[in-house]
Amino acid sequence: MGANMMISQIKPDVSGFSVLTEEDLQQLTAAMKLAVERAEASAPGIQGFAREKADSAAEAVRFLLAQRHRALASGLPDSDSRYYHLLNRKLARFMAVFVALFRVEPGYLYGLADTHPQVLLWVLSSADIDPLDPSAARLSLLLVDKLQAQVWLDTVSLATSTQLIETLQSATISQIPQSELAMRALVRRHELNAEFATKCIRDGSVTVSTLARHQLACSGHEAGINWVIEHGDPAQSLFTHLLVRKDKVAWLRGDILPQKDAFQQVDEYAIVNRLPESFTLPDFQHDEKAYLKAALAGDPLAVEPMIEALFSAQDDVQQEQWLSAIFLILGEKMPVRVADLGVKYEAQQAAELLMHWWQHLEPEAVQVPMMRMGGTLSYATSIDVLKSASMPALFRTWVWRDLCLNGGIYVPYDPMSWPEKQRRAINTLSKNSTASERYNQRMRDAAVGR
Repeated sequence: MGANMMISQIKPDVSGFSVLTEEDLQQLTAAMKLAVERAEASAPGIQGFAREKADSAAEAVRFLLAQRHRALASGLPDSDSRYYHLLNRKLARFMAVFVALFRVEPGYLYGLADTHPQVLLWVLSSADIDPLDPSAARLSLLLVDKLQAQVWLDTVSLATSTQLIETLQSATISQIPQSELAMRALVRRHELNAEFATKCIRDGSVTVSTLARHQLACSGHEAGINWVIEHGDPAQSLFTHLLVRKDKVAWLRGDILPQKDAFQQVDEYAIVNRLPESFTLPDFQHDEKAYLKAALAGDPLAVEPMIEALFSAQDDVQQEQWLSAIFLILGEKMPVRVADLGVKYEAQQAAELLMHWWQHLEPEAVQVPMMRMGGTLSYATSIDVLKSASMPALFRTWVWRDLCLNGGIYVPYDPMSWPEKQRRAINTLSKNSTASERYNQRMRDAAVGR
């Protein structure tokens, strides 16, 4: 029996979603194995040629996928970013090689599951494979065990297969080990609507059900909000709790800060929510998150110690963190960029240049008491962060949380998603004048200590 026939035998149930079982996954595994055996039984010359093509293309794609990840992580690629578009053109050329091999015998590619699982996942979850085998996207579930969860999620969140959403939905409501990751992928891809979230609450595992309730709460559904407030564990998603609570500041101060060791990122959320007690400068010597805390607070008094920290930073990662953190406060006016590190300047030279520029800056250029991207901390300057081509994903994520929490708005956004998708989310945020007014009023209140 052919691999494609075996895979397509798994029938959807009456609800429109096919519930998958461990047996179905074993069937998929057997189908892959059979295809690999067929590939191994082909003529030695053809087999050798196909293997060589698949391996060399996979090695190149592995490098290109890492570069694409880095490009998205370091900022929102400009619509005319030559490098980003070059990456995607090269990837498309290699996809054509994989499609040609798949047409001859899928088994030539399935052998990559052990050597290049991310590349195989990228191929199987691509729109280019859909017409050849509509059920190929299902095989992406088998690669969960071959990859780190984060790598699998990052790859699937950018996948183009039109069949993938149905695969993820099926996995989510099935009692299989991949259900939670499939659910996280649906959330990241912003493909979890209210109707399906309700089905997940009814049919999914405890973890899947909880994630669905959180997502409903974020989207403003009353039942989800009530459940999160009454039964939700703040340790699972402090963001959701803060988003849905009307008394968020009092709750954060009264219930969470006194036991903050039990939660992650409490200090950062206290800063984002502008709690007066969080406005002290962080411990620049000993706190490994000092760069993030200082950047989010936006206090110009933090700039000099941040430049000193850049001067003494031990490695490339720390140097980039400090320079990006300073960039979040001072923006495009800065004479040094992260991209310049190790190219135009070493970190010490960059720090000296920055210190000289900062100390000779006109006093009116410094916006007291809170700055963002070189201006006063506001809704507009925060939107500028999301648009920046040189702001790392971590900072864009935190500024998005800041916009949601202080603007009283929820617009799904992922700094590692396709740039077009990011721009749509940014455009939706930009146009919300009510959120803008609410946010700016909160910043004015915080500036005078309310």
